[in-house]
Amino acid sequence: MTTLKPDEQVRALGRAIRRIRRERDLSQEAVANAGGVHLNQVRRLELGTADVYTSTLLRVVAGLGVPLSEVARAYEQPPDER
Repeated sequence: MTTLKPDEQVRALGRAIRRIRRERDLSQEAVANAGGVHLNQVRRLELGTADVYTSTLLRVVAGLGVPLSEVARAYEQPPDER
C-alpha cells in the first residue's frame, strides 16, 4: 500500500468499513445499534469525515461482527480492489 496522508487514511478506513458492512448486508443503523454507538458516528466514519477514538472504532468493528484484522485487510487492499 502506498503511503497515504492522514485524511486519506481516514477515508480509506471508512471505505473498508462500508464495504464490509455491505458485504454482510447490514444497515448503518444495525451496525450502530450492535456496536453501541450513535448512527452519526458510523455515517461519519464511513464517509471519512470523522477521525474517531480507537474505542469507537472497536465498537463499530464489533457491530460489524468481524475481527479488527478483517477491517485491516480490507483497508490494506489496493484502491482498484476496494
